[in-house]
Amino acid sequence: MAENILDIFLSDDEDFEFEGFTNSEIDGTETRSIGSDISFSDIDDSSSSEESEEEIDEETWTRTLSRPNVAEFNEQVGAAFVLEEHKKQLDFFHKFFPVSLIDKIVEETNQYAARCIETRPDKVWVPTTFLEMMAFLGIHVVFSVIGVPSYTLAWKSLWPFELPSIPSIMTRTRFERISKYFHMNDTRQNPPKGRQGHDKLCHIRPVIDKLSETCLENYSPHKEQSIDEGMIAFKGRLSFKQYLPAKPTKFGIKVWERASPHNGYVHEFQVYTGRVAERRPEEGLGARVVKDLTRKLIGKSHVIYMDNFFSSPELFERLLREKIYSCGTVRINRRGMPEAIKSAKLKNRGESLTMQKGNLVATAWKDKKIVTYLSTNCDPTQTRVVQRRQKDGTLKDVSAPSVSELYNKYMFGVDLADQKRMQYSTCRKAKKWYKYLFWFCFDVALVNSLICMQESPNHKLLTKTNKEKKRTQLDFRMALAQQMIGTFRGSRKRRAPGVTGNCGDAHWPIQFEKAGRCKGCAKQNKRHEVSTGCRQCNVRLCIKNDCFFKYHQELLK
Repeated sequence: MAENILDIFLSDDEDFEFEGFTNSEIDGTETRSIGSDISFSDIDDSSSSEESEEEIDEETWTRTLSRPNVAEFNEQVGAAFVLEEHKKQLDFFHKFFPVSLIDKIVEETNQYAARCIETRPDKVWVPTTFLEMMAFLGIHVVFSVIGVPSYTLAWKSLWPFELPSIPSIMTRTRFERISKYFHMNDTRQNPPKGRQGHDKLCHIRPVIDKLSETCLENYSPHKEQSIDEGMIAFKGRLSFKQYLPAKPTKFGIKVWERASPHNGYVHEFQVYTGRVAERRPEEGLGARVVKDLTRKLIGKSHVIYMDNFFSSPELFERLLREKIYSCGTVRINRRGMPEAIKSAKLKNRGESLTMQKGNLVATAWKDKKIVTYLSTNCDPTQTRVVQRRQKDGTLKDVSAPSVSELYNKYMFGVDLADQKRMQYSTCRKAKKWYKYLFWFCFDVALVNSLICMQESPNHKLLTKTNKEKKRTQLDFRMALAQQMIGTFRGSRKRRAPGVTGNCGDAHWPIQFEKAGRCKGCAKQNKRHEVSTGCRQCNVRLCIKNDCFFKYHQELLK
């Protein structure tokens, strides 16, 4: 038993999660979310649960190996739509993030602002519009390209850090007001917490539902698919916040994803919100996630690659009955694993032990440590040669099963999707957790639209020598930001009337009853409160620093 537990922690997976428990529950850290999330598979699991209770006959596993029967994959892959040559980046983006969804955000933002103003008046706020919301989103795309550490830098007039384009589009006050009231759904319709029908993701539900729909219908998946978890960084207070010490992003919101290892396209995703109290967990959280994310692939001969958190003999056999093939690492304590694999003693690098039961193949291979694989699509009679570096720096040929090559080639589709999404992230620091989820969805839509444009036959990029070149995400985001902002220019605060002719007595310095910030010192990024100023311009200007004279000299130019 001690050896089995040690093998779990020495497995090649990035983190360690037992079925139904998070890492923080294993090491004793307090957490409030375990087991499952809010969406469950519509497939009847009564038969599978009965089968899981039956004892698995160990005699069905054999060391006599044969090539598994794998059906041919004949499905169409790639984008499900073709846009004309004159269509631009914004048209591809609207295929995933439609105009109707932005209209919904505009409507909910205005309604939420009106409710807030009823209790706390805001004289500055005016209802937003579709064009202004598009410009607001476009400014976030600009920030993702420029990479400013704080959005306030965009409105700084400090050379050489000033960005004159952003203030000309929207004032900082207006940008902050839209961010403050930014809303996507009317949460008043959501039942209270603990009541039947309560949705933990009510704030972001319209965006998640629409994006899930468009991602599925706009792209036909490749034969190879990978399922894994992603993390959205968030350190605030949240009931379903996760802690994964082995991940680069240790605190945040966990998202299950199914993505293509060929290009990083995200086909489906689920937000993990913890176990639902009124529902009994299925035979395992990992198995339930795989079933939910593969319902659209039943009967099409796809191959799903996953790590040892999800995989088990019961799950692989169930997927095989649905004509879905599987491959992945597996924990040796999973029910149904052959005893010979569990107790395999492999001493030398390159040694392996393989057992087979129909199409189901279990393989233990000694690399730097023992790695255990499970598959229903790999030929156990084939081996490969890989090179490993020795302590003296030389390379040595090591024998490896073919399953290891396929796993290493196709497992990391979700990692590729996360890498593209985080390369130019639009997420900005916020107090509300649902805004982090919104920008995750926004970036997923943006990357998926980029992939479709890269593969569009009418939008190929050519060099001067007519050689095809790849469209980069940087170029795509820059063009998209320009198209989203368009010709929108927000109205600015009314300025003091200009000076014409001689100043005369009208621009005489006077003493105001209430002190204010000196306009001249403010231009030099100095804060100086004074009660003196100009009567006609109605601005505070200090006499001591000669700001009164300099201010009017600039108006005369």
